[in-house]
Amino acid sequence: MKTAALLPEDNKVKVNQKVILRLVMSGWKEEGGKVYPGASEKISTNDGTVFLDEKDLFTAYDVTGVSPEDAKMITLSAKITQIDKLYDYFLVSFRVWDKKGNGEVSGSYKLYLD
Repeated sequence: MKTAALLPEDNKVKVNQKVILRLVMSGWKEEGGKVYPGASEKISTNDGTVFLDEKDLFTAYDVTGVSPEDAKMITLSAKITQIDKLYDYFLVSFRVWDKKGNGEVSGSYKLYLD
């Protein structure tokens, strides 16, 4: 089993390096023993070029939901697979929300190419 390394403090990554964000979540509204998370992710550059803009990564669970236990750890990943020129940084913005309740968490982080 491969162990994941923490991202260095300078947030430097290589092209094709996967960055994983793990969010520990609680407070989901349950319906029938299931919860219904939503998650969006956008990767853009310092000049506004958008490389990825996913409005809802969890639409596959809109009908079935997921167990409250599975929803305790939400994992999102980002990977810069190719670049057309050098950018100062890539901004990864995310939002995770409860489709049946009012809770949500959002944030962003910058990645710099090594």
